[in-house]
Amino acid sequence: MSTTTRAWFQREQDGPLELAEVTLADPGPHAVRVRIQATGVCQSQAYWMGQPRPMPLLFGHEGYGVVEAVGDEVSRTAVGDTVMVTWLPSPESATRAPGRTEATLADGSTAFWTNVSTWQEQTVVDEQYVVTLDEGLRDPAIALVGCAVPTGAGALINAARFTEGDTVAVIGLGGVGLSAVAAASILGAGSVIAIDLTDEKLAFSKQFGATHTVNSGQEDPVAAVKALASGRSGNPGVDAVIDCVGLPSTIAQSVAMAADGKVSLHRGGTVAVVGVPKSGIELDPIELLTKEKALVGTLGGGAGHDQLRLFCDWTRDGRLDLPAMITDTYSFEQVPEAMEALKAGKILGRSIVTID
Repeated sequence: MSTTTRAWFQREQDGPLELAEVTLADPGPHAVRVRIQATGVCQSQAYWMGQPRPMPLLFGHEGYGVVEAVGDEVSRTAVGDTVMVTWLPSPESATRAPGRTEATLADGSTAFWTNVSTWQEQTVVDEQYVVTLDEGLRDPAIALVGCAVPTGAGALINAARFTEGDTVAVIGLGGVGLSAVAAASILGAGSVIAIDLTDEKLAFSKQFGATHTVNSGQEDPVAAVKALASGRSGNPGVDAVIDCVGLPSTIAQSVAMAADGKVSLHRGGTVAVVGVPKSGIELDPIELLTKEKALVGTLGGGAGHDQLRLFCDWTRDGRLDLPAMITDTYSFEQVPEAMEALKAGKILGRSIVTID
């Protein structure tokens, strides 16, 4: 048995996105089929569209929908449940590697992604990538908790090891950056400095808790941050920097704006790189050694499913205003337009695709 549905896919590196009818196999023992109602549009998808691949690729890794079928051994969800689809696996992945998602194209070839795909009307994914939602979370905006929110908020909590009262700077104010800003505010940061090249985005970040803003195209962001805040060491700069851009220039700026430590008293600031690095970087390791700073990378913010539920709770309780973060909505047929708008920097907050 099988199911037909429509999906967006890309045959070749740097090729166009194609929308076509595909065939999905029935869920295996640990898989579920979800009818997608909303899915996010993430900058990382643009990165993968430019990478080589062994076969056509499927896309989308944060979704919201309803379970339509489950495998014989599925225990996390049931038919009829409203769920979030995320690319972050559950703790069960330590003992059972989750399967990937696949679809058969009209010519008989296979398109795939390594974990989930949500740019399709229906998708079959391993149950480890599904989070069942209670009745208080019936909002398509919850799709963003599948990737954008944990990547930004998780980077702050897990990679930067934020504690209440820390000073924070966030570079790049897309959905991930705004999630980091919101998490810092919710968790009681001493100050939250939002950094971007666009005044409109800087003003928007104040809705999510930014206490200060810096336009890095108009002033030196390192000097500005050091004038605005100090770390726990008492030195100018911040305790945590979340770099959501990943350019060599922003990584270097992040390290420079992290506060110096004080030997035997306080460590220096921590930089968490969230944005996909575009090329190699050159840093003086003395900056890290003598000033006791830390530079760490993080994938998906290092967030587990317990934190995904925490971020859902923030949304339900009104502390995290996800609907406000969604500034642009597209139809399923407009996925390519949504990607082009994102790459062109036209999305103020985060965009979402809704599927009837």
